[in-house]
Amino acid sequence: MEALTHVWRPRDSIRAIALGVPFRDGRILVSAGTEDDGKVKGWRPLGGGVDFGEPAEAAVIRELREELQAEAEVVAALGIFENIYAHQGQTGHEVVFAYQVRLIQPGLAAADDFVVVDGGFRDRAAWVPLVDFTAGRETLLPDGLLPLVPTLRDA
Repeated sequence: MEALTHVWRPRDSIRAIALGVPFRDGRILVSAGTEDDGKVKGWRPLGGGVDFGEPAEAAVIRELREELQAEAEVVAALGIFENIYAHQGQTGHEVVFAYQVRLIQPGLAAADDFVVVDGGFRDRAAWVPLVDFTAGRETLLPDGLLPLVPTLRDA
């Protein structure tokens, strides 16, 4: 597997993000959230920043196209919530728009485990069983998303 990027820091401003949660065969597509040493602290759905003047729903489609070379459509809004978190001693603050999406053309997500390149960062992505999160074996990031995902159904 290609070398991954582990060092990142939260921005020092509030950031609006849109995350897409595809659901397939009881699994969701997530990327590894890591500490500087590469230790996985949790898994986060793919997506990213909402640009000024861009609807969050359009942002998630754009982000999945950029990160996965995939075509997706929004199936349902899962919710909107605030996420204030700490990473490596710094505070991050996000307003999260979470969507269930369906991958019309999966791009890189056709594989079960792969590397996503986004903004110069390289992260591991994988289809992880939803039950691993609901049973507490894995951590789903951001905090506040897990209560929204048990409503997922194959689309």
